[in-house]
Formats: sequence, C-alpha cells, structure tokens
Amino acid sequence: MKHTFIFALMVITVNSFSQTFEELCKQRAELEETPGIAVAIYENGKTTYLTFGLANIETNEAVTSKTLFEIGSITKTFTCTAFANAVVKNEMGLEDNAQNYLPANVILPQKNGKQITLLHLASARSGLPRMPGNFSPADPRNPYVDYTEKELFNYLSNVELNAEPGAQYEYSNLGMGLLGYITAKKKGVSYSKLIKETILSPLDMKQTFISGERTDKLLAAGYTDKTNMKAWTWTDQSVLTGAGGIISNVEDMMKYLVAQFNTTNPMLKKTFELARQERAAAGNLTYQIGLGWHLADHKYIWHNGGTGGFRSFAGFDPESERAIVILTNSTNGADDLGFHWLNSVYPLKTLKKSITLEPAKLKEYEGVYEITPQFKITVTAEGSSLMAQAPGQPQFSLYAEEVDKFFLKVVPAKINFGRDDTGKVVKLTLFQNGAVIEGKRN
Repeated sequence: MKHTFIFALMVITVNSFSQTFEELCKQRAELEETPGIAVAIYENGKTTYLTFGLANIETNEAVTSKTLFEIGSITKTFTCTAFANAVVKNEMGLEDNAQNYLPANVILPQKNGKQITLLHLASARSGLPRMPGNFSPADPRNPYVDYTEKELFNYLSNVELNAEPGAQYEYSNLGMGLLGYITAKKKGVSYSKLIKETILSPLDMKQTFISGERTDKLLAAGYTDKTNMKAWTWTDQSVLTGAGGIISNVEDMMKYLVAQFNTTNPMLKKTFELARQERAAAGNLTYQIGLGWHLADHKYIWHNGGTGGFRSFAGFDPESERAIVILTNSTNGADDLGFHWLNSVYPLKTLKKSITLEPAKLKEYEGVYEITPQFKITVTAEGSSLMAQAPGQPQFSLYAEEVDKFFLKVVPAKINFGRDDTGKVVKLTLFQNGAVIEGKRN
C-alpha cells in the first residue's frame, strides 16, 4: 500500500468567537501559515482590503492590495465564463459534442455510446481523468508550460474514459483545459486574448494576466513552507492554460466577484447567471457545480485554487450581495476563512503555534524511516528547521509542538518520534486522516 501526504480541507474546531475577522486573517501570517495574505471583502456596497505579511521573504517586501498572486484553479471560472458568453451569443451550445470542435484526426473517447459534450467539460462530468497520462513536464517546478497541442491530441485519441459522460462528477484539469482550448479556437484567438476580450476589458481588470505575461516586482514569490517555489508560466502554446494559468490581485478579483451580481452589462449579466446555474452534485451532499463555479449548500458560489507556491479562494452570495477573495503566497490555503466569512456555521481550522528546538536537538531526528520497502520518509535538519520528504513529493517543514512531537502545516498531519531505552530516536509515527502509520529508522 502506498502512503502519501494527501492535500485536503480539514474542517475542525473554531479558533475563537471573540476574534474579529481581521484578527483571524492577521493570525495566518503571524503563525507562519503563510508569508503573506491579501483579503478583499464586499458587503453593504463597500469593499475593504486586509493585507498582512510579506510578498517576498528575501526582499522583505510587504503584501498590498496590488500584489499579484497565482490564482490557480479559480482560472476555471474564467474559462467557463468565456464559454458561457459564447453560449449566450449562440456561438456555441451547452449540448454540443466536443468532438465537433476538434480536428478530424483527433478522436475523443466515448463510453457506452455516450459522447462528451461541452456541458460535460464545464461541469466536471466528462469522464476524463484529472490529468493526462502523458503529462511529463521537462521542469516539474513549472509543469504546464510545455504541454502542447501535440501531447493533448495524442492523449485524447488514446485515453479511455473513467465513467460514462454525464454520469458522475470528477474534477479534471484536463477537461477544463480542453474547454478553454476549444473555446479560444472557436473564437479564433489565443486563450489570453479570449479572457481579455470577454471578461478583463469589460470589467476594467487591468491587473489580471496569464502567468508569464507579468514578471515585475508586483508578483509575489510563492512558497511551500519557507521554500521559494518557481513561478508557473504559460504561453500561447500551452494548451491547459484554462485550468489554472491566471495571476491577479484582490482589487481585480473583487471587481470580478461584484460583477457577478451587480453588473450593468446585460450580456455579462446573462453570462454570469448561466455560469453559476446549478447543474449537478459535486462529489458530496454539501457541494454542487454549475459551469466551473461550485456551490455550497445550493447557495454560496465559490472556487479555490492552488499552484506550486500559492493558494486562493473566491466566494460570494448573490442573494445578500456579499463576496470575499483570499490570496496567499503559500501552499497553506485559507478556504476555511472564506467559508466562515460567508456563513459562520462553517468552522475554522485550528491553528497551532510551534516552539523552537535547538539545531543539535533537531539533528537527533535525521534519518530515513521505512514505512514499506517502497515508501520511506527522509528527515533532515537544516539549521533551525526540520524537514520531511516522501518519495516523489517536495520537502515539508515539520513544526515542533514539544520535544519528539511535530505537526505539518501543508496538510493536517502529525509526526511523533520514538526513542529506545538509550534515548536514541529509532522510529516515527505518522498520524493523518485517521490513519496511524509507523516507520522504523534505517
């Protein structure tokens, strides 16, 4: 059995009802959940910005409301908005077969005689897997830049669907990237120009770009724990850009959210309403999906995102005309903050404050811990930091809560170290998602 650190939202105890929302946001930077955090909230017709921490640890540059962040999969809502706009204009149809928009030599898979429609792609029910099987980036730190039309077409012509189109929800970067590619091709423009013409220009979003188009100092550095991660970039040849290629800031993102329920542009109004219309369940009884956008409890419209060094959340309630955007330059996201602000019934995750152990003490934990012959966790001490690495995954910082007891921030997990009668560290125990897994030190 292969054991991995699994990224998941863990909804647990509320920190404190006495804390203001501003204090809760500030705490994320103070407790080193993320180097920096930028938040925009809209209610009662007014936008408020909250910014804390650093956009770049190396330069000590502070986060502002203009700091640019990679928004990751929130890009999918832009892709579906562009598609919905083409539907409103009768240029494309929800029930159109995706096959009809591809070259004749590219044969999309079917299952039980069912073909993939554009609606299936937009609502994550195409049966396509999350990622293409031939996805093999030259630089894993910048994974999407070199996945081109050639690789896409080769894969689509040979893949088998996981399920019959329309039968079940399965989140798919491949499916959404394909929808963005198809929509741009239909309009005869690049994906970048498609988004600019459909959304950015009409909403005066001049601070939103495809990642790689903007490299000035306004772009925050992204981090996994305190490790600086390479920015993800995309070009006109990158065919999965519609799955996660946009960078923006809280100022522009709030323009985007407020327009969802407060635009005077009749075409965009129809487009936004079509995009957020509920289509199907999204994996559990709590979530539903429209076109790209997810719904919580059939009411709150939301999407989150993540890249190599960033996490993002955008959510709004069209009925009460309230909206929130949260951007972090860390792989520790703040979805719980966003949901909690929309409705305090949604709880916050518990934040832990770590203690500092001397470098000599951390050296005692160094070693390779074997869980299975194929799965070993390597623990190394780097100055005042203790790092853990599983096969095929990046290093994660371990934070001490007391001697021999550590926790992770990138995932809800703990690692405890065990000693023999002489006091030597001889094993670790990983606690995650209810599992208790022991590894002996080699």
